Amino acid sequence: MAFTHIWHKRHLHRTKITLLTLLTLLLTAPALQAQKRLNTLNKPDYDQKRIHYGFYLAAPLTRYVIEHSQEYADQLAADPSGGNGTTNVNAKFSPGFYTGLVLNVRIADNLDARFVPGVGFYSRKIEYTNMPQESGEIQTEDKVISSTMVELPLLLKYKAKRRTNARMYFVGGIKPGIDLGSGKSDENPDRGLAVEKFDLALEYGFGVDMFYPFFKFAPEIRFSHGLVNQHKLTQSQYSRLLQKQTNHNISLILFFE
Repeated sequence: MAFTHIWHKRHLHRTKITLLTLLTLLLTAPALQAQKRLNTLNKPDYDQKRIHYGFYLAAPLTRYVIEHSQEYADQLAADPSGGNGTTNVNAKFSPGFYTGLVLNVRIADNLDARFVPGVGFYSRKIEYTNMPQESGEIQTEDKVISSTMVELPLLLKYKAKRRTNARMYFVGGIKPGIDLGSGKSDENPDRGLAVEKFDLALEYGFGVDMFYPFFKFAPEIRFSHGLVNQHKLTQSQYSRLLQKQTNHNISLILFFE
């Protein structure tokens, strides 16, 4: 009787141990598989190649940084209270889009040179508050200058040490640009704004290289500050209130290489 009881207890414990072992395996197997994938080095020879190619898509927020003219200051001084006779001019942020190709050349273990030519589509807006109209009315009016830019950024990329399948990096350089559009906000020269066709900007930013089995994906934040005055003075009243316009962007760029 005692022997039968002991055997029965042993059988129950063995069943429990077997079930617990199976349950542990079921719970830990996905975690172990995920850890294995995490520790697998994707594209291990990527950095040994001297040249890489790719493409990118970018979503910028863009605006002009403006300086007002002496005529603008004079009309403010004539009405210090800021009444309806005072026109205020402010630049607004607008979304844009640009895309292009990547040529990446390895210079050293942690340094690359990058040529990333592309085409950008921008609509930069300047708001005129209390602007006199030809009808004699006073109203708020937006002037939008649409640009199709061929951009030729030349950048240096400093890379941190790779941690399995990811690493941080920083970029910086210059971006020449050519406007293929009309460079005007209005075809009427007495009512619109005009800008220069050539531009040069200082660019810098940061991102993360993420290595996958078949490609490298890199989201990047980049800042662009125009160095060349884009303002082209005309006889337009809108133009005379300004003396300087420079292009400035904040962009989210997605690289596929």
